[in-house]
Amino acid sequence: MHRIMTRRGFVAGSMGTIVTAAALALPATTVGKIYPGTRVAGIDVSGMTPEAATEHLRAELAAVEAHAATFTFDGQRWEASLADLGISIDYDLMVEQAMAHGRNGSVIDRYTSLLGGDDDDEVEMRLVRDDSTLRSWLETIENDIAVEPHSARLQNDDGEISIIEHVTGRTLDWDQLISDTNRSVVGIDVVSIPVAVVPVEPKVTTAKLSAAREHATRLISEPIYFTYDGDVYPVDVPTLTAALEIDENNTASLDLSLLTTRLDAIAAAVFTPAQNIKLGWNDGLFVVEDDVDGLEVDRDAFEADVARVVASAERSAPLPVVPVRAGARADNLDELGLEGHLAYGGSSFAGSSETRAENVAVSARNISYKLVAPGELFSFNDLLGPITEEAGFVQGKIIQGDWAASDLGGGVCQVSTTVFRAAAHAGFQFEEWHPHSWRLAFYEADGSPPGMDGAIYQPNTPDEIEKDLIFQNPLDSWLLLMMVIDGHTVYAHLYGRDNGWEVEFGEPRISEPKPIPDPVERVNPKLASGDRIKVQNARAGVTVRIQRTVTAKDGSVISDGDFVSDYRSVPEAWEVGPS
Repeated sequence: MHRIMTRRGFVAGSMGTIVTAAALALPATTVGKIYPGTRVAGIDVSGMTPEAATEHLRAELAAVEAHAATFTFDGQRWEASLADLGISIDYDLMVEQAMAHGRNGSVIDRYTSLLGGDDDDEVEMRLVRDDSTLRSWLETIENDIAVEPHSARLQNDDGEISIIEHVTGRTLDWDQLISDTNRSVVGIDVVSIPVAVVPVEPKVTTAKLSAAREHATRLISEPIYFTYDGDVYPVDVPTLTAALEIDENNTASLDLSLLTTRLDAIAAAVFTPAQNIKLGWNDGLFVVEDDVDGLEVDRDAFEADVARVVASAERSAPLPVVPVRAGARADNLDELGLEGHLAYGGSSFAGSSETRAENVAVSARNISYKLVAPGELFSFNDLLGPITEEAGFVQGKIIQGDWAASDLGGGVCQVSTTVFRAAAHAGFQFEEWHPHSWRLAFYEADGSPPGMDGAIYQPNTPDEIEKDLIFQNPLDSWLLLMMVIDGHTVYAHLYGRDNGWEVEFGEPRISEPKPIPDPVERVNPKLASGDRIKVQNARAGVTVRIQRTVTAKDGSVISDGDFVSDYRSVPEAWEVGPS
């Protein structure tokens, strides 16, 4: 059989004829050098010392160290060095393996290597990898291409409920990309690595919000209605829309606090205050009128019904109401503490016009038999009610700036003055009290000193300021006010549980008269041109101070101060005909 002898066989055969000592000798040129034909990563390092081989390899591989890979994604490119990728070349190991090549076998192996005929003379690239460094560098790519997922969400555009569609995000497929990098970067060639990504789905997709959108739309799709006693109280769509809230979970609901104005208005329209029993005194209590229960909306139930009705197809419900009991009733008279007479005040309205006297009678009637709970504020205007023709009031004289004028209810101040005197003699402290702007003879006609009058005023326009007579009931019992008219004198009587206070008034201290201003005039179209009629005499104003001392049963002083009435001067006033 014809055989082809290999180089290794040839060497072995030749060796057989060579003297053993000579056969073991290697050419001096290979001592301390890499055998011929040795390559590292395809780079010839034959005959080089380790130092020279290392320097040669570094020079040859400098380019790949500086630019090892190009990452690509959707038209974008990122260049990376070996160091960027956490990869380093182990030059020492490669040179060590190159030096060892051909030296570790038999004599025949060595000579084969020397002759450069061994097919297995390639040393592979030796790389050291640090995946943590690679991951850190890949984060720069992620910053460029990552997309944050966005959940779908509901949006309210003035009552139009829409869905803002979700956005699918993306991020690096870390495991795949690290694997691709380590698999591709193995030699001296610059490699191109496509960036592997994976989609990131949001928590809430568009499809999941269909039901939530229907629910939100239903809440504000139509008005809701509440009914009571034949009346209908709607909450309209704009009001519902303004109160619609959609939370972070896309749950739609009504913020009831944003419906407060409308719910308050409905509650106020239905509210009927309870009426205390009306009592009089004639050697003891007697009933003038029975108490009457009031009515109010059950607010908790009302709000619960709103939340229920807006989510229903019916969209209407009866208004939940509950009775309100009066504080003073026929069934708790013994608890009111009305034990006897406390104080009274009086004033004469003799000489009043017929209309003024009528207003005195109406206001006395309207405020009489009223009760004030312990600690509650007595408000003359509140207890009197509105000064209207429907309440029985007529036109009468009032003070208006520098003029005496006619207004509905003129003369009511006669009654407020009388109540003020009774409360002052009872020792009560006043939250609000106004003397008249002028010193009026009406209130001194019965011998009362100046400075003991009290004015009230109910504005006719929003620009005017209300004046009231307000004091707190300091007793541990209810307080009963009863008005009595005897001839041309009106009296205010207060009843309750005596607190044992002693009340003393000093003599009035009157200032020097104030300067009188210049006369004033106004046009009266009923007069002829050039006519002048005096309608008001000038009077000097004064400041009056009256000291009051209120002493408790134990002798301690509760109050010791002055009532100060700063009366303005009254100018002479004329009415003139048009010029």
